[in-house]
Amino acid sequence: MVKITSESAQIEDIFQIKIDVPFPVKFTRLYIVEVEGKNVLIDAGLNNANWINLFFSELHSLGFKAEDIDYCIITHHHLDHIGLIKTLRRKSPNTKIIMHDITQQVLSWETDKAKLPEIEKQAIEMSYQMKRYGLTEEDRQRIIQYFTYWPKLRIFEKPDIIVHNGDKILNNLEVIWTPGHSFGHICIFDTSRKYLFSGDHILSRITPHIGNFIVPKFLYEQYKEYNFNNVLDQYLNSLDIIDRLNPKIIFPAHQEIIYNPHERIQEIKEHHRIRLKEISEVIKNAPKTPFEIARIHFGNDMDDINSYMALSEVVGHLLYLEDKGIVQKHLKDGKLYYQS
Repeated sequence: MVKITSESAQIEDIFQIKIDVPFPVKFTRLYIVEVEGKNVLIDAGLNNANWINLFFSELHSLGFKAEDIDYCIITHHHLDHIGLIKTLRRKSPNTKIIMHDITQQVLSWETDKAKLPEIEKQAIEMSYQMKRYGLTEEDRQRIIQYFTYWPKLRIFEKPDIIVHNGDKILNNLEVIWTPGHSFGHICIFDTSRKYLFSGDHILSRITPHIGNFIVPKFLYEQYKEYNFNNVLDQYLNSLDIIDRLNPKIIFPAHQEIIYNPHERIQEIKEHHRIRLKEISEVIKNAPKTPFEIARIHFGNDMDDINSYMALSEVVGHLLYLEDKGIVQKHLKDGKLYYQS
């Protein structure tokens, strides 16, 4: 049985709810910020009965009722950020749910049963690409299961407000589109206090997963300026956008509050610089498949899901290096080999 614990606190003038679940990264953190007399909840946690009960218990301990939440902003569409939406809307019908345009379109697409054949078709296409990256046929079949399973766990509730980059919520909260960890990821910047609510974009001890995922093909046409292949480039650019805002404090969705934002952003950029260098060195005059590179870089003792995440992370870095002209690839016996 999964043990779930919680605690709440007031940090600076932000209310924090911290609920401990082993997945995905220990503590999931939600925040309540008061703006112009309105209470804004950042993210909506997990769709788990114990988790939900603890959330409302902690909410009460902070002096709030569900009905006191005027807005709930979703930073991105992952399961640990959208779980409460339906329950919150039932308990507090006047709470306005806010999502980025990409997030609401992805959620709508993934949870539409009529789209399941389309999702499965894209999952099959993705699986064959992963096989070219070095996976076995058995692994390829698992990829299809992976990409068709996760959407079934998501619940879509149509947002009341759809936002885009630069939009303002209650004048002081600015929407910053930060693609990378997910295509529709947003951070929320409190312009008056220079607080940043970073979702999973910037964490205090680890770097968020940067890889390639299935995305509805119609978004390619709508967001022509977005390079859906070179996700790492988008992520690094998003880090620079946040750095230029010069936030005073970063409140992430996991791990510790960040009181040295500029230094932490530079650490994350350095982490990726080192990984890019290491991957380039591994394939210097020695062509390898992304799967082989992932085994060298991350080891070979990981479970299925982490093996895929490691491969996806390596592919994200290879696509970045390829765009920069640092590595080249060639197809041999149905496998893609990269060389620097």
